[in-house]
Amino acid sequence: MKVRTLIIFLFIYIVSGEAQSFFKPVPESGYEERIRKHLDTIRVFDTHEHFIDPDLLKMAGFFDFTMLLQQNCYDDLISVGLPDSVFNVFYNGTLKPSAKWKLIEPYWNKIFNTSYSRILLLAINDLYGIDRLNESTVDLLSQKMKNNYNGNWFNHVLKDLCRIDYVIQDGDSIKNSGFIRHETRFSPWLTIRSKYGIDSLAIMQVEPIYKLEDFVKSLNNAFNAAIEKGMVTVKINFAYRRTLNVEDPSVEAARKVFRTLVNGNEDLVISYKDAKPLQDYMIHQLMNMAQKASVPVAFHTGILAGSQDNINNSDPTLLASLFRKYPEIKFALYHGSYPFGGELSTLAKTYENVYIDMNWTYAISPSYTERYLNEWLETVPVSKIMAFGGDQRVVEITYANLVVARKIISDILIEKVRNGLFTESEALIIAKMILYDNAMKFYNL
Repeated sequence: MKVRTLIIFLFIYIVSGEAQSFFKPVPESGYEERIRKHLDTIRVFDTHEHFIDPDLLKMAGFFDFTMLLQQNCYDDLISVGLPDSVFNVFYNGTLKPSAKWKLIEPYWNKIFNTSYSRILLLAINDLYGIDRLNESTVDLLSQKMKNNYNGNWFNHVLKDLCRIDYVIQDGDSIKNSGFIRHETRFSPWLTIRSKYGIDSLAIMQVEPIYKLEDFVKSLNNAFNAAIEKGMVTVKINFAYRRTLNVEDPSVEAARKVFRTLVNGNEDLVISYKDAKPLQDYMIHQLMNMAQKASVPVAFHTGILAGSQDNINNSDPTLLASLFRKYPEIKFALYHGSYPFGGELSTLAKTYENVYIDMNWTYAISPSYTERYLNEWLETVPVSKIMAFGGDQRVVEITYANLVVARKIISDILIEKVRNGLFTESEALIIAKMILYDNAMKFYNL
């Protein structure tokens, strides 16, 4: 009887008092406008880009509107049948923009609806005053782009229009930009499956690779060189070639594969299945280096751009063993793990060292992004969410991605304030954390 009475008392207490405190008071009038203004003016940390060096674009004879199709719209065009050989001609020949458009138009008319295409249209409308892509606009658009890139367009768009303070660039190809930091890939060691691959690394480093220990040393040399050049994170994207599942092979198992390769003919290439013990062994070597140097590790997870490989290979849950084995490494899981948003929620909520990075998600699908950011703000500690990265080749498309990002984040925060989940002041704090502060801390800046 006493137990039943206690249960009833607790139920009444929770329903009448404690549960009600879960929801915040009705916000003061005008909070929607204040939140939007805050999001529109906030400084941003861009966590991932593949920008083409603007100095190279200035010199390129083929520079025109087709650069805006890289990489995203290109993938959609290929998916509806545009021959890859046709697209490559755009960057090898001297076709005028109007001639290129005639080749693209039948395929563009099939993809104009996708998020990739809509973001491109948003970019040219806002930045060039052109509201459509067709035969009558591509020449003008191309000329306007050339004119802008002859000036300080790259920095102007990112620093002034986007209000981006830092960019994490894939590779160190862009020099002399004080706001750009870089991440480094070590794919030649992690996806090794040929004798040629080993020999190429030896030639590149001017140091022979005869045994497994030499191979590990060559990776360590590359890692230290990247540190000296200012690498702020390791980037791993081998999901394009193999599964994210990383086992823990013995040294002898790795050595056996290495010997097979190094003693084989020059054209020897083995399957990923046969190469996996060596690859997994090298992945663990890299993790040890990153952990010792306190360098975070970013993994490509989810959608594989333009690839027909098995999407299940990029399921982020396959990385759980690494999260447990290397608790001192901070792991960023890229692209909102699309389409594995629910799995990503669980990983970031469960593992202290796992962080969500939403780069590219706004271009992939605004509705997916809105759905899961809504969920992540309810399930995942806000300090573990990094909410923006363009993952683009040119600044115009990053600009448009950020326009979409600001609107989606504003809409979500406004709705949560309206429903009483957050106060207005909490919403403003969250916006700054996910767009700036969290990335600053993650990348040790």
